[in-house]
Amino acid sequence: MARESQGVLQVLVIIFVMLTVVLGVTTYLYNQRAEEATKAAKVAGDGEKQAQEKMGEKQKECDTLKRLIGSPERSTDEIEKQFVEDMATYGNAKKQEADPDKANSSKPLFDPSTLFYSRLLAGMNKVIQDRSDELIRSRDDLTKLQKKFDNREARKDEAIAKINKDYGNTVLTVKEVSDTYSAAQVTTAAESARNLKVVVASKQEATTAVTNAAAVEKAAKKAVQDKEAEVKMLTTERNKVERQEMDVPSGEITWVSLPNKMVWINRGRADSLQRGTKFTVFSADSSNAAKAVKKGTVEVTRIEGDHSAQARILDDKLADPIMAGDKVFTPLWSPGQQNHFAVTGIMNLDGDGRNQLGIVRGMINENGGVVDCELDEKGHKLGQITANTRFIVIGDPPDKSSPDVIKSHGEILRDAEYYQVRKMTMADFKQQMGYQKSSSVEHFGSGASALSGASRAGSAPKAGSTPKAAPKSEDSGK
Repeated sequence: MARESQGVLQVLVIIFVMLTVVLGVTTYLYNQRAEEATKAAKVAGDGEKQAQEKMGEKQKECDTLKRLIGSPERSTDEIEKQFVEDMATYGNAKKQEADPDKANSSKPLFDPSTLFYSRLLAGMNKVIQDRSDELIRSRDDLTKLQKKFDNREARKDEAIAKINKDYGNTVLTVKEVSDTYSAAQVTTAAESARNLKVVVASKQEATTAVTNAAAVEKAAKKAVQDKEAEVKMLTTERNKVERQEMDVPSGEITWVSLPNKMVWINRGRADSLQRGTKFTVFSADSSNAAKAVKKGTVEVTRIEGDHSAQARILDDKLADPIMAGDKVFTPLWSPGQQNHFAVTGIMNLDGDGRNQLGIVRGMINENGGVVDCELDEKGHKLGQITANTRFIVIGDPPDKSSPDVIKSHGEILRDAEYYQVRKMTMADFKQQMGYQKSSSVEHFGSGASALSGASRAGSAPKAGSTPKAAPKSEDSGK
C-alpha cells in the first residue's frame, strides 16, 4: 500500500516537472514573440512618423507652388484646368509676318508641347521687346517723313511768294504802260490841234505827225495786250502751284474716342486754326481730297497746343468709322494762311429755292476765310475779285427777269475767269464743308448727330468729358 502511494506520488512529481518545463518553454517563447512584436510595432511607428513628416514637407512645397502661381486656394484639378486654358490662350499666339501673303501660314511663337509658365513669360517678354523696337523704328520713320513734309511746305511758300512778287511787279509795269499810252493820247491830241491851225502851211508835217501818233498808239495797245497776256500767264502759273496744294489733306487725325464722339488732329495754334472750323474726313490712304470718298465730318471745339486740337464728330459711318491716321480737309482754311472767296448766284443750300447767302458767308468767316466779292440778296455786286481770291462759290443762276442782277452776276464770273479763280459748285461746297440740312429730329447712333447744317454752323461745341486715353495737351507741361 505504501509502495503504491509512493509510485503515484512519483508519477505526479514527474507530471508536475513536465508541466513546469512545458510552461517555462511556452512562457519563454511567448516573451520572445512579444518582444519581437514590440520591436516591429516600434519600427512601424517610426516609419509612419517619417512618412507623415515627408507628407508635411510635400504639402508645404505644394502650398508654396500654389502661392507662386497665384492660386493658393485652388485644388490641383482647378490649377491644371487653368494651366491648360492659359496655354491655349497665350501659348498659341502666331508670329507676325512682314509679307501679307505669308500671314495666314505663320507658325506659333511657342511649341505647345514644351510650354510652362516661366518659358511662356520669357517668350512673351521677347515679343513685347520686339514690338517696342518696331514702334521705335516707326516713330523714327515718322519723324523723317515730317521733316520732308516741312521742307516741302517751306519750298511751296517760297514759290508762291515769288510768283506773287512777280505778279505785283507785272501789274506795276502794266500801269506804267497804260500811263504812257494815256500820255501819248494827250500828246497826239495836242499835236493834232496845233497842226489843224497850220494845215495849209504844214499839211505834210501834220500828216507825218498823225502817222507817227497812230504808230505810237498801236505800239502802246500792243504793249498793254502783251502785259495783260503776261499777267494771265503768271496768274495761271500761280493757280497751278496753289492747285497742287488745294487737294492735299489739311491735317491728320491723331487720336479717336468713339464713345465720346471726339477726335484730336495735328493742327493747332501755330497753324492759325480757329474753333468752329469744320473738316471733311477721308481714309488714311487718301492723297487727293478731290477724289477721295468722304468718311465723316468733324468740328474743332478746342485748341490745345501749337499743333494739337480737339474736335467733335458731327457725322460718321458705322461701316467705315473714323480712325487715327485718317486725313482731314477743308477748302476754307490752310495752315498759317487765310483763304479768299467770291460768292455769286442763289445760295440754295437745302434745295428749297431760298437764298441762304448769310449762312454761306457765316460758314466761310467762321472757318477763317474772307469773302472778297459777293452778289448780295438784292442782286448788288459788293467788293471786288483780286489776284488773292482763290475760290468762287457759284450757286443757282439768278432770276433772268432782273437785268441788273444778271449783269452783276456776269461781271463777277468774268473777273473770276480773268484771274483764273478756282470754281466750286454748291454741291462741291457742301461736300467739302460737310454741310447737312438742318433737322429738328434727334438721331442716335455712331453715324448720327443731334444737329447738322446751317443750324450748327455757328453753334458752340457741346461740353464733353475727355477720355482717359486722350492725348496729353501740349499746354499741360508748361
